[in-house]
Amino acid sequence: MTRYFELTGEQASDSAAQTLVPAPQDLNPSFPNPYTQRVVEALEETVLGSLWRVIRGRKWIIAAFTFVVVVTVMAASLLMKPRYDAVGRVMFYREDEGGVLGFKGAASSMPEDADERAAINTQIGILQSDGLAWQVIHDLHLENGKFAGSKTEPDNEDSLVREFHKNLTVSNVRGTRLIEMKFRATDPKLAADVVNYVTKAYVDRNYSSQLYASNQVSQFLSNQLNDLKAKVEESQQKLVDYQNSNGIFGLDDKQNIVTAKLDDLNKELTAAEAERMQKEATYRLTQSSQPELIAKSEPDNLVTKLRAQEADLQMQLAQASVQLGPTHPKIRELSNQLAQTRKSIRTEVKRAGERITNEYRMALERERMLRNALEEQKQAADKLNASAIQYNILKRDVETNRKLYEDLLQKQKELGISATLKLSGLRVIDPAKPPKRPSEPNVPRNFGLSLLFGLVGGVMLAFGLAKMHEPISTLEQAQILSPLPALGVVPRLEGNGNRLLVDGNVLPAAYKPELVSFLQPLSPAAESYRALLTSILLSRSTPPGVIMMTSALPSEGKTTVSMNTAIALARLGRRVLLVDADLRRPSVHRAMQLTSTVGLTALLRASAPFEEAVIRCSELPNLFILTAGQVSLPEDTELLVARFKNLLDGWRGQFDHIIVDTPPVLPLTDAVRMSVEADSVILVVRAGHIVKDAFLRAQDLLLKVNAHLTGFVLNAAELSSADFRHYYGYYSQYKGNHPDAAA
Repeated sequence: MTRYFELTGEQASDSAAQTLVPAPQDLNPSFPNPYTQRVVEALEETVLGSLWRVIRGRKWIIAAFTFVVVVTVMAASLLMKPRYDAVGRVMFYREDEGGVLGFKGAASSMPEDADERAAINTQIGILQSDGLAWQVIHDLHLENGKFAGSKTEPDNEDSLVREFHKNLTVSNVRGTRLIEMKFRATDPKLAADVVNYVTKAYVDRNYSSQLYASNQVSQFLSNQLNDLKAKVEESQQKLVDYQNSNGIFGLDDKQNIVTAKLDDLNKELTAAEAERMQKEATYRLTQSSQPELIAKSEPDNLVTKLRAQEADLQMQLAQASVQLGPTHPKIRELSNQLAQTRKSIRTEVKRAGERITNEYRMALERERMLRNALEEQKQAADKLNASAIQYNILKRDVETNRKLYEDLLQKQKELGISATLKLSGLRVIDPAKPPKRPSEPNVPRNFGLSLLFGLVGGVMLAFGLAKMHEPISTLEQAQILSPLPALGVVPRLEGNGNRLLVDGNVLPAAYKPELVSFLQPLSPAAESYRALLTSILLSRSTPPGVIMMTSALPSEGKTTVSMNTAIALARLGRRVLLVDADLRRPSVHRAMQLTSTVGLTALLRASAPFEEAVIRCSELPNLFILTAGQVSLPEDTELLVARFKNLLDGWRGQFDHIIVDTPPVLPLTDAVRMSVEADSVILVVRAGHIVKDAFLRAQDLLLKVNAHLTGFVLNAAELSSADFRHYYGYYSQYKGNHPDAAA
């Protein structure tokens, strides 16, 4: 062994006296952990702290991005040609009366408010129509597109109209009948003129369309009046001619004897029909062979009484039969009475049927006679009133034609008056005025928005960069990313010139962190490794035999963790084998200043036995070290992966624990392939060194091959950090207050 293990007798006794007292409550996830409780309670604080660290660490990026955005927006605002918004308001109203002819249309199926909204939207659509826009452009001589602030082809009507619509905004003021029109132009006076002229053009177009409609209707009414006038004259002449030819000079139906007699016969026939129908209904009952129904039509209802008597006799007969027997004289007497009653019922039913039949025949004959008399009277009345009917027809025709002629004449006069009125559906409430201040560019607003968007964009850029390159610096970050338990936190030991700071003591630079558990067994760093070992041993019901140390990337401290874990295990009295399986960059022999001529590669090539390749530590007799040996890539790495299981099977019977230091998993596949043979795989994470993506990919690679991934170790934590203080602060207090602390 080297001089690192050449200890004095006093040092050796002190070292041998060091024992590891398991404290599962410190790190083992299966026990209540004050650190875990603190993480849960401070989760929101951690998130806010992480946000603040990202912002503080990239404040110059945020400031530069904000500055660029603000400068760009302000330069564009200052170079932009000012634009002015002129606003005018008009009110839409609806005429309650009908159309020109006064005829109401069909009632709308929409509710009143929905109907009104549809009417307002219709007016807005008219104000935004292409025809109205082109009329305004033409009348105000805007063909050069000067309202747009940019050059527009004068001959391109579609382009001018599209540009006009871009600058014109027409909207309904919510909850009112007001329509607001806004036009944007580089000239404030032009903007106001356009708004006012849009209203004027709409009113003029509406008036022109109404006037045209009125003229069309007036012409139609004139033609209809001429036709009606001729019809009135013709119908009046026919009426006069018919009166003269038939000698009709007034008729009164109430004084006409024929008509009065016709009415009387009609009434008598109606009564006879009703009586016949009643008799017929009763007669049909006699044909139905239902005497009970016939009996009900009788005034004294004798059949019903006989039926009651029959029922009573049947009951008496039934009771007597039960009590006296069928041969008793009383039975014969009751039977005779019952037969006589039934005979009376049949006789009475027959008598009633004959009477009803006779009454029905008499009613039928009377109805026939009245009907014949009525028909004869009708013929006489028709003959008498034939001329009067034709007279009334001619008279009603004259009256109808005259009434229609008078109505149309009245409407024509009303139309002539309304045509002189200038009607429209809009009324100007607020005419547009030239604005005094431009609406664009709004320099204060643009500055505020650019500053806001610059800050937001800068922060988002900072978080994007942080997401891509943010290293894991705290235990909370690692715990949020990983489903694995945190097995421990190991402090960072910094060199100071040619010195090494360990537990506040300055050691020679030759004292490397790999041996801190051996050289400074009472330091917080050594205690952190003992706590890590406790978590590993208690992570399973049976302590793992083969413990593999690996990392995602190089230089994360897996060799340091492997060596200190092996030393801590050896101090417990366990036989421990430390294997340097990183044949790409072996470092165990350099850390202990050992010659690496014979080692693991010699076993792989079968050029030396295990007893010659392994090195036993004289100061820690339970610690055995197997260096990498002389490496010739890639043959040795392939041999190691192929024979790794066989080597472990041979070592398991000789040692209690085997600590294997392997290459990182991301750049190489050696550790991933060997991890399936280990009882416990520990992932070493160096604080401030590995980024989140690499940490996640390393876990994913190991979990995909079903490696027994026990957890991770946060290495190189600051001694003053909250993570390390929470884990080992009580140890420092205990050590400082212990009576033998000075020793």
